[in-house]
Amino acid sequence: RSCALRIGSYAVIKKVLDDYEIPRMLKNYFYKESGLILDLVAYMIVDEDNAGQYYPDFAFNHPLFSENMRIYSDSKVCRLLKSISKEQINAFLNEWNDNRDHKQRIYVSYDSTNKNCHAGDIDLIEYGKPKDDQGLPIFNLAIAYDKNNRVPLFYEEYPGSITDVSQFRYMVDKVEQYNYKNVGFILDRGYFSKENIQYMDDNKHPFVIMVKGQKELVSALVHEHRNTFETDRSCAIRSYRVYGKSVFTKLYEDDNCERQFHIYYNPSKQAAEREQFEQQLDKIKMYLDKHIGENITVPNTYKKYFTLRYNKKDELLSYEEKADVIQSKLELCGYFCIITSERMTAQEALIHYKGRDVSEKL
Repeated sequence: RSCALRIGSYAVIKKVLDDYEIPRMLKNYFYKESGLILDLVAYMIVDEDNAGQYYPDFAFNHPLFSENMRIYSDSKVCRLLKSISKEQINAFLNEWNDNRDHKQRIYVSYDSTNKNCHAGDIDLIEYGKPKDDQGLPIFNLAIAYDKNNRVPLFYEEYPGSITDVSQFRYMVDKVEQYNYKNVGFILDRGYFSKENIQYMDDNKHPFVIMVKGQKELVSALVHEHRNTFETDRSCAIRSYRVYGKSVFTKLYEDDNCERQFHIYYNPSKQAAEREQFEQQLDKIKMYLDKHIGENITVPNTYKKYFTLRYNKKDELLSYEEKADVIQSKLELCGYFCIITSERMTAQEALIHYKGRDVSEKL
């Protein structure tokens, strides 16, 4: 039975590879090594692992793409990965993107992450703003994904000190270099900036971008439209358990056109965010209680929600909650906003944005 499952998984992977003509393209640039590359692809998919030392065990127990189903050692895998050049990668990506349909309208979902690196002196490795700060230099990895056809288009590596916002323009240029004309972008809140919005406008690219309800940009809109749609069944989007409402307004003061803001309310998200915020307040209070009578430096986030009183020696005497600030924060819990440059319903905008989950996980 396990043998049949292995053969079945091999057949499925081979069918997908053949449909996209990947074996043929790999042979054009990697020659005899293309079989081993396909074996590594199958290994990573089936075992959900990428550790080279376990590949020989996989190869011994599974059908292979290598000529004569040859089993290679982990040291051979290491030599292969070290030998692949940037020119080979770019040539493969060029042909891969040439084979896509450039006439149809596509939405490109773009996402990036950073990784801590122990590898030492590598050009890409720099200190930046890591998501998991271990005090190490990092590199950034980004991927552009065709949401409509569910295929990745290309990936980028860039130095750790470069921010997502500044890197975005290079990605837009690369999409155009690959000759994609009728294209829009689906972006996370990390790419939100006036400069990026203007750059997409200048290049006539529509966009779908997430903004948190807590952002000052949309908090006024949320407060304005609170209690107007949260229980209106015509605003319910049942597939995502949210309520949504669409309004038109400018993105910034000197914006040359109105954008569509889709405001969403998620009841379960509201409960979770409120509890998280309450716990944050409790921790701040515990910290302040512990340091009453002491001369301490208090983070700005504490001062945002508490009024602090000191004596002439700059020792903390007491504190008091900023009731209006806290209430405003609590009222925004459970809300988020998606901004679109094109007219669409709140449901359509959410479906577009949720489609980027695939690229995020990838």
